[in-house]
Amino acid sequence: MTKEEILERVVERVKDNEYDYEIETFLKRKEVNPEDFKSIIENARALVLEERLKVMPKKNLTVFIVLVVLVLATFYLFAFYLPTQNVSRNKTILSIIGTAFFCFFSFLSLVYFNTWKPEFLKIRDKPKIDFTFMALMFVPAVIVYFIFSECISSGADKILKATQIDAVGTVIDGGVTEVKRVLRSGGASFASITVEFETKEGTKVRATEDISSYRFKDFYLGQQLNIVYSSEDPSNIDLLIDDKSIKELKGTQQRSLQPQDLIRFMSVKKENIKAELDAISYGWEQKEEAWINEKSNYALMANDNEVKLITAWGITQMFPEELEKMGFKKIATSKDKKENKMEILFGDKLYENDTYYFQIKTLVSGGQQMSAVLVNKK
Repeated sequence: MTKEEILERVVERVKDNEYDYEIETFLKRKEVNPEDFKSIIENARALVLEERLKVMPKKNLTVFIVLVVLVLATFYLFAFYLPTQNVSRNKTILSIIGTAFFCFFSFLSLVYFNTWKPEFLKIRDKPKIDFTFMALMFVPAVIVYFIFSECISSGADKILKATQIDAVGTVIDGGVTEVKRVLRSGGASFASITVEFETKEGTKVRATEDISSYRFKDFYLGQQLNIVYSSEDPSNIDLLIDDKSIKELKGTQQRSLQPQDLIRFMSVKKENIKAELDAISYGWEQKEEAWINEKSNYALMANDNEVKLITAWGITQMFPEELEKMGFKKIATSKDKKENKMEILFGDKLYENDTYYFQIKTLVSGGQQMSAVLVNKK
């Protein structure tokens, strides 16, 4: 072989990323003078580098940019776009798929980083990918999985709040899953219940909702629960079982009625009272001349001059203290002292200021203690 042919063969071997001792073995077989080995290999590497510098910087940089774009696109798709598309029922599988793509593209991006620089191209034209190092992505994968899962859940919650419809669901199934730790004692548990309900169109739907394991004991088969479901995806539901979920979905304050609320109702138009009550707590219904909240044990009647409230005994225990803070004074409840100003209907506790009378009385109805409150204008 001529020197030119030998050099061409060495160039090919350099392109194939052969080690120097492999190339030297080849040269020995071709009976090349050992003193020329170094110069031939150096000339071959110079030619390869020259060729690489013409093509590979742009090529490797392009691959790197494409991979980075894919990483960002995957994050946008699973963290921002899909959460707006009613995909909560497939949350787990989508989070796994998104995590796999994100970590795969991220790993390749790291592998291709700086491969367009001469320092790298002197050694090889493109990176050697060893997928066993993908194991290093385990911790980032766990973090990304929970980010995607939380984003999809949060998106489902936003859709549910915007498209919610009230319904009553029946508990038909449920269970607790125990996850035991391998290296340490203890573990974790996850619970869920399945409810069946009927949409406003008359379609029966079964949907499962995750709950905390410590609350699981509060549910039983056949139990009726107030729920909300999304008109766009009836399987997207939430249980109205605690103040937190009710506040988030209904925008209510979820607090008890206060004396100032009862006074304010006198100046609110009757058709607007329910909206005022709904802003305070969830579950009000108007029945004839009264507003009832069975969940909170309230019954309210109101007009321009008088408000009546019947509620559980303990709810009004702080009323006297609140009234005194508002400037009300406790007065005697003798008819002799007040018969010209007001007929005493209850009589246990009576408070007044310059404008209003407040009466609070404890009643017993059906063996249960109740509080009755009457507010009158003077």
